[in-house]
Amino acid sequence: MKKILLLGLLFAFSLILSAQNDELTKFVPSDIDGFACANVKALSAFPKFKEAVDNNQDPQVVQFKNDLTQAGIDVYDAFSDAILFFNSKTKKGGAIIKTKIDEPTFSKMLDNRPQDTTPVKKTAIGGKTYYIFEKDNNKTALVYLKPNIIGVSDQPDEVARFSSLTDKDNVTSNSKLMGYAAKADKKSPLWVVFEVDIKLPAQNNADQNNPAQQLFPFDNIQGGYFSLNFSGETNDTVNLNLHLNCKEQQKAQILTLQIQMMTAMAIPNISKGNQEIADQLSKALNFANEENDIVIKVQLTPSLQDELSKMAENNQLDFNNIQMQPPTAPKKKKAPKAAPAPGQ
Repeated sequence: MKKILLLGLLFAFSLILSAQNDELTKFVPSDIDGFACANVKALSAFPKFKEAVDNNQDPQVVQFKNDLTQAGIDVYDAFSDAILFFNSKTKKGGAIIKTKIDEPTFSKMLDNRPQDTTPVKKTAIGGKTYYIFEKDNNKTALVYLKPNIIGVSDQPDEVARFSSLTDKDNVTSNSKLMGYAAKADKKSPLWVVFEVDIKLPAQNNADQNNPAQQLFPFDNIQGGYFSLNFSGETNDTVNLNLHLNCKEQQKAQILTLQIQMMTAMAIPNISKGNQEIADQLSKALNFANEENDIVIKVQLTPSLQDELSKMAENNQLDFNNIQMQPPTAPKKKKAPKAAPAPGQ
């Protein structure tokens, strides 16, 4: 299992932090930088998400979907609520997932897998079975914390900790993250809350009072929250809403203007000189302030999504072509002609 990262891409599972899902939060540790929440059923309403799942031809994914079908479980019903969490300092993370796949069915699916798939080791500890998947020296551990709740981590020791957390140890005791969660749009198919600790390069004493040092106060950002929604008749427009919370309101206002200016300067480079794409990007982005928050809203229409996707693919192709070019030997320089002797 790849280590869980803050801003990139977290499109997998779901959670709505409400009374009926308190059973999940008690398994999430408090010493984390943030957590991501998504709703698989709601995400499947986005055509590109559903297309990606339906068209995934990875042999193990195909086998998994076939096993679910034989068990009478639809792939979009297999997982419902979940929390993905992470700690950027310790590199520890995991997921607590609510599922319709009971443990006997899951164990049977593992036993019926082809022999050439990733090996799994079953270990019984404290009345629970831990499933350890190992490939290329990487391990992923999974355990059923309850009949319909599983814990997953790329660090097996962490999985064992999930079931022993007290109220003082789980995420509900993290007042900062829960404060951001209270403001987040919990009806969104995907939402994230996070803390950050930005350290700028140390300043010399002589520069402490230099006004230029205050021009880019990015270390004032201390966390925030993010949500994703779909709109349009076919839910094909993506709407992103990011709140970056700052320690000081004045610096939040300064940073909003700076980020807006830097984005405007970056658009021509992103659009590669395509004025139509540049215009669409300019219209898609909106910057504002709400008290101590920098608010960035983005609306990605289907046409803009396609254009950005094409550009990303082309850039990747160009990079690959550069990488595949064989190195050329440096040309030997000709020795300079000797200066004629005097009198010649």
